[in-house]
Amino acid sequence: MPQRQSYSSVALEQAARPLLQLVQHLTGLDTTFLTRIDWKALTQQVVLVEGQHGVPLQEGSVVNWSDSMCRLLFDTQRSQSDAVPVLFPGSSGAALGMQSFFAIPVLSEGKTLGTLCGASTEAVLITEHTLSSLKLIADALAYQMALDQQMQLQQRKVKVAEKTIDKLYLQAQQMENLAHTDELTGLDNRRAFQTKFEQYQLHSEVQGTALALMMIDIDEFKQLNDQYGHETGDLALQQLGTVLAAVARQSDIACRLGGDEFVLAAADTTAEGLLHLAHRVQQQFKQQMQQSGLESSLSIGIASSVESPLDQLLQRADQALYKAKELGRDRVEIAG
Repeated sequence: MPQRQSYSSVALEQAARPLLQLVQHLTGLDTTFLTRIDWKALTQQVVLVEGQHGVPLQEGSVVNWSDSMCRLLFDTQRSQSDAVPVLFPGSSGAALGMQSFFAIPVLSEGKTLGTLCGASTEAVLITEHTLSSLKLIADALAYQMALDQQMQLQQRKVKVAEKTIDKLYLQAQQMENLAHTDELTGLDNRRAFQTKFEQYQLHSEVQGTALALMMIDIDEFKQLNDQYGHETGDLALQQLGTVLAAVARQSDIACRLGGDEFVLAAADTTAEGLLHLAHRVQQQFKQQMQQSGLESSLSIGIASSVESPLDQLLQRADQALYKAKELGRDRVEIAG
């Protein structure tokens, strides 16, 4: 079975179909068609067909050059035959019911781009004068095929360029994400937090709304590292990152500042509003760690612009966190 490939070129089709119809008129053959040869792949593709009638050729069908009727004809130094089953009894042309067949190379700058062909189930002998006319038609088709080939080449180059641009854009995005993302937890890093938090502060000032944040620290984190190793410490950091990502709203900023220090900032929220969320974070973190066979807790300090100036929120939250640790850890304290 011949392979099938899709092929479509509006410009080539508009130019070639009338010429194929003219070939039919000049030769009296049932079917005329245009092929393209891929010399790298050694395949031949039927590009366009006119008047199929008794010879069932399909546009887009592809055959190996070794099985091509054109090759068989050229190998015998012929341009035509009106006795295909006799000369080529085992050929694909004979299998398709061809009695007559002609093939003329379509040449451009000395290179064979394809062939101009015709076939019939009846014995038809083409005169030398008509063959000369067919060669002129093949020359006209060569110009169209060469032009079409150049257009396809340019289109492929454009597609390659577009893919390259898309790849570079994706790489740039990935680099941008890496520059603003904590590699271990996937949360925002300190740089991203500072940028977003400045926008939060500006929004809070302009809109006159509250802004609150919680500073979070893993209790006895150094001891956890020393006792179980850095892999366990990294696991604890990842677990906390997972919890914060899960509880944070889309508008919140969840960030790892560095080490075992984390922060979650929320717009249009007071300290009391964050208190319930802080207890959820503590509870879920404990559960996650217990599932890993470990015991660990969090100390959290909360500050709000209702009680503290905007530019002192981080400092006030950090002071509340320090107080939570002083009072025994595993606590939530609100800055006074």
